[in-house]
Amino acid sequence: MMIDRRRVSFWTRLIAIGLAVVFVGSFVVMGIGSTFPAYNIFELFGGGSPQQQETAGPTPQEQIEQTRSQLQENPENPELIKRLAFLYIQTGDLDQAVATLEEGREVAPDDPDIPLILGQVYQQQAANNPDRADELNRRAGDAYAAAAEMEPGNAQAHLAAGDAYSAAGEESRAIEHWNRYLELEPEGEQAEQIRQQISDLLRSGGEGRP
Repeated sequence: MMIDRRRVSFWTRLIAIGLAVVFVGSFVVMGIGSTFPAYNIFELFGGGSPQQQETAGPTPQEQIEQTRSQLQENPENPELIKRLAFLYIQTGDLDQAVATLEEGREVAPDDPDIPLILGQVYQQQAANNPDRADELNRRAGDAYAAAAEMEPGNAQAHLAAGDAYSAAGEESRAIEHWNRYLELEPEGEQAEQIRQQISDLLRSGGEGRP
C-alpha cells in the first residue's frame, strides 16, 4: 500500500514539535540554553518507568515550574508556550495544557502549530469525556480550522478539521473542510474515503458541494 507522505509529515511535524520542545527545554532547565499529529502526540508521553524518570534529570513538575517562570519573563515566546503545554500533557493535566495553548493563541497568533496541538488535546479530552464529546470535538475542529486559515495549503489541517467537525455532528463544516482537502490532495491516501463520507452525508441531508 502506498504511503501518503504528506499525511505522515503532518503528524510527524507535531511529534517533532513535542520532541524538540522537551529535548531543548531539558537544556534550558539545566541552564545550558535559553532559546529555542496515524500519529498522535500523546504517544510521546505514554512510557517510562518511575526509575527511568528518577534518573533522567529534573522531574516533569520541576520542568513545568521552570518553564512557567521563563514564560512569565517572555510571555509571547511560542516555543515556551508549546513546551509548557507538552509538559502538562506529559503529566496528564490536559486542562492546563488547553489553558496554556488557548492563551498562547492570543499572545502568539501567528504560530500555526499552537492550534494544531490544541486540536489534538481537545480530541483527547473528547475521548475521555463522552458527555462533552460534541462540544470538545467542535473546539478541536475550530482549532484545526484556525491552523488551516493560517496555512491555506495545509491539506492535513483541513482533513483534521473535517474529521473533528464530523465527530461533533457539524456535517456542513466537515464537508467544507473535506472538500478543501480534496482540492489540495485529490489523489491523497484518504481521498476516496473522504469522497465516500461526503457522499453519505449529502444523502443523509448534510450540506456541501458534491
